[in-house]
Amino acid sequence: MPERPDLEYVIPLLNAEIPGQTITDVVVKKPIVLRLAVPGQPKELFVGRTLGKVTRRAHFLVFPMTGGPELLDLVVAPMLAGKFALEAPSEKSGADVAVTWTLSGGSELRYRDDVQMGKVYVIPHDDYKVVPGLEKIGIDVLDSKKFTKAAFRALVKTRRDQVKVFMLDKSALDAMGNAYADEVLFEAGLHPKTMTRSLADDDVDRLHDAIVKVLSSARAEVARRKAPMDEKVRDFLKVRNRHGEPCPRCGTKIRKAGVHGHDAFFCPQCQQETRKSSIVDWRKIPGKE
Repeated sequence: MPERPDLEYVIPLLNAEIPGQTITDVVVKKPIVLRLAVPGQPKELFVGRTLGKVTRRAHFLVFPMTGGPELLDLVVAPMLAGKFALEAPSEKSGADVAVTWTLSGGSELRYRDDVQMGKVYVIPHDDYKVVPGLEKIGIDVLDSKKFTKAAFRALVKTRRDQVKVFMLDKSALDAMGNAYADEVLFEAGLHPKTMTRSLADDDVDRLHDAIVKVLSSARAEVARRKAPMDEKVRDFLKVRNRHGEPCPRCGTKIRKAGVHGHDAFFCPQCQQETRKSSIVDWRKIPGKE
């Protein structure tokens, strides 16, 4: 999915063009992505409404809409492959375009999603409870006043899951996805299957610092590249999607493992697993031959 550094790069680009523009038409090419939490059809819910300033809420983008009988929000969860483009109507629309909004300024806002995993919601304004994962948002990991080492230690003490699973929980931490969770764990030298309850205070502090360092650096690097809005910049990541490549720190081959339905990339030397193996060697059990 587009992760926090990606979304924080896209939002200013959208806000340079979108606020104050009125939607004059909408075309839904992939209805599977659309979720309407209010009665009505797409054209009556979108056409004639004016878009406000776009904000981020965890891994969602929220577009407030005014101009109708009630205030509404357009909420987009890009998920794995969702992306945005602001283009002229004359520019050819690709097969991955799911929804197109024509704007009063003459451009089109296109939501593209070639695997159709993302979701486009229309909800009553600020009624976050109707969208799964939107209401409860965790501590902002880039807010130095809130994301302190003491606060992070207290949060970790409430967890009983694997550290990567914990890091992907948007209701606990705002916010990381698969890619940056792998990068943070590599920076901290922690195996993705490490149980949170086994972390010592210095492990937790090291993880805290790694979260801040990796996400801050990534945000700056993505902004520095100034790539097109629909391009995901990830080539600077150290372990993510680098299975079989040498670790940039020690040269050991990067491995890939499954963690509760997610894939995880890590260095087996720099991030050694601390959990005991569940494999039983029957040859070492008396009477079992």
